[in-house]
Amino acid sequence: MADARQNKNIRLVQITDAHLFADKGVIFDGLNTFETLKDVIQLIRKQQSEIDCLLCTGDLTQDSSMEAYRHFLEAVSVFDALQLWIPGNHDTRNQMQQILPPGTEFLKRSIQLENWRVIMLDSSVEGEVYGRLAPKELDDLEMELADCERNSHYALVCLHHNCLPVSAAWLQQHSLKNSDEFFAILDRYSLVRGVLYGHIHQALDAQRGDMKIMASPSTCIQFHPTNDHFTIDNKNPGYRWIELGADGEITSGVERVDEKSYNIDFSNTGY
Repeated sequence: MADARQNKNIRLVQITDAHLFADKGVIFDGLNTFETLKDVIQLIRKQQSEIDCLLCTGDLTQDSSMEAYRHFLEAVSVFDALQLWIPGNHDTRNQMQQILPPGTEFLKRSIQLENWRVIMLDSSVEGEVYGRLAPKELDDLEMELADCERNSHYALVCLHHNCLPVSAAWLQQHSLKNSDEFFAILDRYSLVRGVLYGHIHQALDAQRGDMKIMASPSTCIQFHPTNDHFTIDNKNPGYRWIELGADGEITSGVERVDEKSYNIDFSNTGY
């Protein structure tokens, strides 16, 4: 293993499930999603003095319009940090790519930060809410992790869809369909230290061997974690910070907007 003293800790911030629209004025379950995204970004800027990389883990838009992606890019452009984006089930990768300035690397497969490799996987399936990692995604994951093993680099793997089951029956239908294949690859490599995703609009912290498995709140509405039918939770929008230690340890926490009340529409029974 490379000498940890030669490396520094890495600070990441994850924002996910912004669900923006072409029209900034659209109200989504009682919330203006562009405004709630800006509220979360304001909170991040207040709390995080230095960010090495911003991870945007899918469902950046609700309508997958070019205008909505431009709104998202506008909102996150305040950060002087590397950014990595992946699509969710509401996104279209081609649309995302078209609005990004030439030469930007937001859609890169992976990035090396000191002795850590951050790997971004596309779990979206065109026309479906559930997720699946295509054979190329799994092959690329195996290739990245084998390279990490050869070079003694720790790995954090990011995707949009949840790879662990959730208690809410309606939401479990929309999970990653081939999580067994995904974990079979991860389990072969000892330096995988974390898995990070969005999609479930709620915070989750779990452990699988040496791997931390983390999910994060949406920057707009939150899903109730246990109700079998679609139910909006009363928690506020938020984000997750992740500290990647030079020694391979991950420290992480979730922060929420707590100085503002929102007129959430709890009557909605579908999504």
